[in-house]
Amino acid sequence: MTVGALTFRAEPDFIEAIRAYAKKMGISVNSALKGIIAPVIGVSHSRTATAARNDLAKFCGVLKDVDCTELEAAQTAFSVIDEEMWK
Repeated sequence: MTVGALTFRAEPDFIEAIRAYAKKMGISVNSALKGIIAPVIGVSHSRTATAARNDLAKFCGVLKDVDCTELEAAQTAFSVIDEEMWK
């Protein structure tokens, strides 16, 4: 699938409103614009939302609502510098 780019120029208050909407929805500005525009032009937004991605997006925010105390405790060893190893 080929992905293209499109430049969108608008007044600052419009851009800020789109950014606020995207933040409220927990999505990117790009996804917000596609979600708003797609039904108007007769394109299925779900097609682009389910397209294969080649990034780490599926891992972002995974622990958002989880108590991370146990995870942080398990990672403390990674912050310890082994002085002998660095001599």
